[in-house]
Amino acid sequence: MQDPKIIQFASDNYVGAHPEIAKIIMESMQTTELPYGNDTYSKKANLEFKKIFQSDCETFFVGTGTSSNIIALKTILKSYECVICADIAHINGAECGAFENFTGAKIFPVKSTNGKMNLDSIKEVYYSFQDSHYNKPKAISLTQSTELGTVYTCEEIKEICDFAHENKLYVHMDGARIANAAAYLKKSFKEMTVDAGVDILSFGATKNGALLAESVVIFNKKLVEDFGYIQKQSMQLFSKMRMIPAQFIAYFQNDLWLSNAQNANKMAKEIETGFLDCKYIKIINQVQTNQIFIQLPIALKNEIFKSYHFYTFSENLKDQTCTIRLVTSFNTSLIEVQKLISDFKSAEYNFSLLA
Repeated sequence: MQDPKIIQFASDNYVGAHPEIAKIIMESMQTTELPYGNDTYSKKANLEFKKIFQSDCETFFVGTGTSSNIIALKTILKSYECVICADIAHINGAECGAFENFTGAKIFPVKSTNGKMNLDSIKEVYYSFQDSHYNKPKAISLTQSTELGTVYTCEEIKEICDFAHENKLYVHMDGARIANAAAYLKKSFKEMTVDAGVDILSFGATKNGALLAESVVIFNKKLVEDFGYIQKQSMQLFSKMRMIPAQFIAYFQNDLWLSNAQNANKMAKEIETGFLDCKYIKIINQVQTNQIFIQLPIALKNEIFKSYHFYTFSENLKDQTCTIRLVTSFNTSLIEVQKLISDFKSAEYNFSLLA
């Protein structure tokens, strides 16, 4: 039975597919096509990726963001090697040890600031592990936009890529919410990846209006040769593959990806503005994309939770405060945002009478 609570601000994974994407899924399922990525939709989508990135890239389609990240890194790393990533990166804390299980390699986490790694912190970790007693650094993984909804500039990405390549490292980008980052920066996907020096990209559309549409985009041709074998061994080569690439065709058409991301980002800023005059509801991150992190008293959170579902990221039992996350989506409406602001403020007012 559907939870009666308001759930659409819990995650952009909760909402359905954009009508144009739902339409092309149905279209693709009514055709007869070759299996395992040899279909016309896969070929057309691959060409679309080449046009979008203005690159002779190769794109492989998979079913989940976790698989996209893990097999992208598996094609880089041997078991005695490691990837450097932010301490809050999805591969480090929210993928159930999939990286370690499937690659046999290791993660070296870097302390992040506002969700991002800086080059100095990367260098500190890199230079700390330079003998055979430790796993050998071989890759750096960036998340764009980050787990806190913040965004690396193109210059910051290039700076990290330049350091990586100078030291014979590859750069992977987790782009589960890359569209929101591009919309915020007003930059193209090419500028954030190819021009900056990214070697391999996990490109996701699921969080921005698709049903399930994830991919691995390879810019560095050295990483292409065995990828098909890794994809198959990782159980991500689907027989009726066409449903996934079909979604990307609709996603890129008429810049649907951009309008979807712009709406999500805009609605997040509306929430930020609506909470500016609150006493007990404090936004603690830079709202650049579609994620809003809020600090508030646990008692107030419990009251709001009676009507809304969201994720609690931390609780400070000593101070009786907690941090929750709200996420806007491609189809979040201004009416829904205004109701959320009104409901949260009403709960805050009632809480203040007892405080």
